[in-house]
Amino acid sequence: MLEVVGDVVMILGAALVLLGLVGVLRFKDFTLQLLAGSKTDTVGFFAIVLGLCLRSGFTWFTAKALLILAVVVVANPVVASAIAAGHARQQARVEQDRTDRTAGEGED
Repeated sequence: MLEVVGDVVMILGAALVLLGLVGVLRFKDFTLQLLAGSKTDTVGFFAIVLGLCLRSGFTWFTAKALLILAVVVVANPVVASAIAAGHARQQARVEQDRTDRTAGEGED
């Protein structure tokens, strides 16, 4: 019975990841693509690992998989936030350079 429940949960996790891929492809803005990708990756990975744990029962594999899951659930939003902050700084730098160039052209 747990094998069937685990299979269903893994299929739902894979479906979530595929829907996230559609979201990433549909959005044009980088930050929205990053948001769609990071959220669906985290939730999809959570569902897939939970399905694997249900399917295998409580073993050392389950303990290791849950530890990996905990690391991913904590690290994925942090990494996505760092990438978004770096992108925002880079966009501000590009905009500042563009403003400096247009201000410098008017002085000739």
